[in-house]
Order: sequence, then C-alpha cells, then structure tokens
Amino acid sequence: MNKAKLVELADEVLTNVDAKLETKLREELEKELCERLSTIFSHAKYHLNSFSYGNENNKDFKKSYDSVKPIIDEAIDKLLGEIK
Repeated sequence: MNKAKLVELADEVLTNVDAKLETKLREELEKELCERLSTIFSHAKYHLNSFSYGNENNKDFKKSYDSVKPIIDEAIDKLLGEIK
C-alpha cells in the first residue's frame, strides 16, 4: 500500500471516528447540561422554601433563583394568560 492510499484510508477511518465521537460528546453534554440545570432549579426552589421556613437565606440559592426567575415568570404568565 502506498503512502497516498494509506493517508486516504486513515482519513476515512478518522471521519467515522469523528462522527461517533461527536455523537458521544453530544450525549454526554446533554446529560451534564440537564444535571447542572436541575441543580440550579433545585437551588432556586430551596431559596423559595427558605422564606417559608424562616431560614437564613443562602447567597448561592438566591443567585440560582435570580438566574431562573425570568424563565419562571414567563412560563407562569403564559399559563395564566391561557387560563383567562
């Protein structure tokens, strides 16, 4: 096998590997993103619960709450608008 054929074969193999790696990377990124979003929303919930129980407010929980508040407000406003 000459050098040109070997390089061509390597390119073909790497193209298949790249496609599989991209798919695997995407799957792992989706899992990680879901986990991190879940944590942020859980912390936002803990922030809201802290008022109910009279506990001292945690700054990290408040930061999470502040970051998701616009999303929550928009979803609630949309839901209430559809109910009316």
